[in-house]
Order: sequence, then structure tokens, then C-alpha cells
Amino acid sequence: MPALSSTMTEGKIVSWIKSEVEALSKGESVVVVESHKADMDVETFYDGILAAIVVGEGEIAPVGAPIGLLAETEEEVAEAKAKALAAGFLHPIHCSSSATAVLGCSFSNSTS
Repeated sequence: MPALSSTMTEGKIVSWIKSEVEALSKGESVVVVESHKADMDVETFYDGILAAIVVGEGEIAPVGAPIGLLAETEEEVAEAKAKALAAGFLHPIHCSSSATAVLGCSFSNSTS
């Protein structure tokens, strides 16, 4: 969850503009977030594919928490979802297809 103001501590997902497995371009609006001040469109910081929605519509997340996962290629979608599930970012019910970036945060899909 990105901080949409200097005093924001959490945000509520109003609606997802894009769907899972949809291609995204840097600067494109992806989700509408409600803060304590207003509803705002949140843009993606990267080009890629929306691999997973981590926080659903109507749900609240603290600033800094992952709300969605962005994969660089179609081949990375399944791998990133599996790693996100293992890291506790996703619940099994959210999984269908993974990610090099999280909207509002960073997520590495590299192995160590």
C-alpha cells in the first residue's frame, strides 16, 4: 500500500481498475485507494503483468504492505505467485497463476 499522504497509515481498496493477468504500463492507473482524506487512483511504477491481487476490494492494508504483485513476463506469473504464497503475501484462495514488484513496495523473485 503506497502512502498517499504524509499522515496516511492504512488504506482501503475501493476498486481494482485492472484485473489479474492484465498487462500494465508504467504510470497506468491500477487501483483506487481510499485514505483518510480522499479516494485516489494508484498508478503502477513498472511495466508488467498484474500477477496477483493481494488485497481485495473493501479490504484494508497498512502502508507498505503488498496489495498486488507485478510480474515482468507471463512466464514469471506462476513462479511469483508461488513465492508470494510461501512468503505469506497470498492466501491459497487468491492463487490462480508471480512477481518482481509489488504495487507500492518491492518484492524480489530471485532465489538465494
